[in-house]
Amino acid sequence: MRLFLAIQLSPAVREALLTAQDALRRQGRGSFPPPENLHLTLAFLGEAEDPTRARAALSEVSCGPFSLAVGGPPGHFGDLLWAGVRADPALEELAVSLQADLRSRGFCQEDRPWLPHITLVRRWRGEAPQVTVPHASMVVRQISLLRSDQIDGKRIYTELSHKSLR
Repeated sequence: MRLFLAIQLSPAVREALLTAQDALRRQGRGSFPPPENLHLTLAFLGEAEDPTRARAALSEVSCGPFSLAVGGPPGHFGDLLWAGVRADPALEELAVSLQADLRSRGFCQEDRPWLPHITLVRRWRGEAPQVTVPHASMVVRQISLLRSDQIDGKRIYTELSHKSLR
């Protein structure tokens, strides 16, 4: 199973992202994550037979609730278009400390700066899009450990556990 730690999104943030995806669909084509798969990845853990170490890392998370906001023009990595997330020291500190803890537990983590983003579309085919993600925000109150499975050609995410932020 493939595991990752993520922030699941509020209805308001999800709606802003869906509005941007609808505009993108009118301007080109690609592989659009379904609404239930939209999330902000904090750390990708890769293949793991047993989620015990990942659950242990999640249980050690120590931070309070914080704000997460999206909005503005999408960014891109090659043919992947994404919604940016407003810079927030609490979010940055959470991701960096979580990734360091995962490394200490034997999880391979990419050695590059973490850039918070939410994937809008993969394999984009079209001109440079004229799209703006509507501004929306939420208070992050929990972090989730998610399992990713490919079932009948579709990516399905299942929450294995979560940690409430206090």
